[in-house]
Amino acid sequence: WQYVELDTSGGDVDVEQRIQQLCAAERAAVCDLANPPALRVAAIRTAADRHRLVLTNHHILMDGWSLQILLREIFVGYYGHRLPAPVSYRRFVAWQADRDRGAAETAWREVLAGFDTPTLVGPPDRLGLGPREADSFWAPEDMTQAIGVLARSCHTTVSTVLQAAWAQLLSSLTGRHDVAFGAVVSGRPAEVVGADSMVGLMINTVPVRANITPATTTTDLLEQLQSAHNHTLEHQHLSLRDMHRITGQERLFDTVFVYENYPTGAASVGSVDELVVTEATNRDYYHYPLTIQAAPGRELHLRIQFRTDVFDMATIETLMERFTQVLVDMIADPTRRLSSSDLLGSEHTRLDGWGNREVSKPATTVQAAHELHDTGDGYRAPATLVEQIVAGIYADVLDVDQVSVDESFFEMGGDSLAAMRAIAAINTAFDVRLAVTALFDAPSITSLSKQLADTSTQWKQLPP
Repeated sequence: WQYVELDTSGGDVDVEQRIQQLCAAERAAVCDLANPPALRVAAIRTAADRHRLVLTNHHILMDGWSLQILLREIFVGYYGHRLPAPVSYRRFVAWQADRDRGAAETAWREVLAGFDTPTLVGPPDRLGLGPREADSFWAPEDMTQAIGVLARSCHTTVSTVLQAAWAQLLSSLTGRHDVAFGAVVSGRPAEVVGADSMVGLMINTVPVRANITPATTTTDLLEQLQSAHNHTLEHQHLSLRDMHRITGQERLFDTVFVYENYPTGAASVGSVDELVVTEATNRDYYHYPLTIQAAPGRELHLRIQFRTDVFDMATIETLMERFTQVLVDMIADPTRRLSSSDLLGSEHTRLDGWGNREVSKPATTVQAAHELHDTGDGYRAPATLVEQIVAGIYADVLDVDQVSVDESFFEMGGDSLAAMRAIAAINTAFDVRLAVTALFDAPSITSLSKQLADTSTQWKQLPP
């Protein structure tokens, strides 16, 4: 514990720089397990009535879920309120010791059977310590809503939808149809009483495998991932080292996907009386060269942590543009074959440089946001997410390469049967109940998108 008072009276003190220097020193200190403690707290006074609380811990002590519990307890103690008796971590240890290791190994052996080539996007020697940076991206509110709609319509979760998108991108980048990546699971079993309020290290990293063939659709892939998840749900406690052993491989992947389904931010800590928590941020460290963290909210927050000796910022930005494009394609038509889209598009040269993919297909039909423009030949590309999704459906149903937003569905060759197919796909993508006559009343992408915005109610609701 330390208390630091920054003297800002001189006016030339860079408060944020001083705080970041202290944070870096705290992180270095907790990583030195030979010199405890592995948990450090610093209270920094930045003004007469403002403080910054910096809590730094090694993962060997507790995970991100535990941190939120600890913070709440700190503020309860700050006001002198009585804390409930802590839930013993020993319960979790005892539960783990009682697991059927043989059954767990069998379940994972079945899921990983035939997986013989690790999915690596970086050099094999780039695991562990190394220079790192992070960047954040936000999915727009309408896309966040659409992801939730897709998850519900396919009877799965938002996390699984995002994992499916990541799997497709990995497949495209590596040129392999059978890919794997790590997923961080909470490791808090419902049968352990009080597990949700326990402080300690419970998370585990397990492999997610996706086998994508030329005939695989979004629906197929989501069913595949959900089925594998259900098959291994009771066995997520098995260590990654054990999985390496049963597969006979030193490593399975070098990218990790994290869905943070626990409360974070200032709201998770709460404010009491005159003490107001204005902001809460956290920073996790992963030893893999590429990690993507997704945090739910009105706008899905994606944080990318990467090794700078493997990726540069421009590559990461391009990668996330492609990730967004994958999601748009999935939302537009879950029954369309994934092989119908080229996920690398016009930026294939940059991505192929580290993905080792042989690019042989033309750019994707539905363009990324930064590529949207009037080409000067009368073609007007989609300008919004809704228009991109509708354009993808039109193109798929009519079997054309691109659709201008002001062209009529029927002037492009659509008939009543095609209209029924298009409306069915639109109803699925937006979770609405439009009649076929809606397409006759609003045959262009622009007019139909406006009608969707005016009439859809479920589209405007946040996913649970």
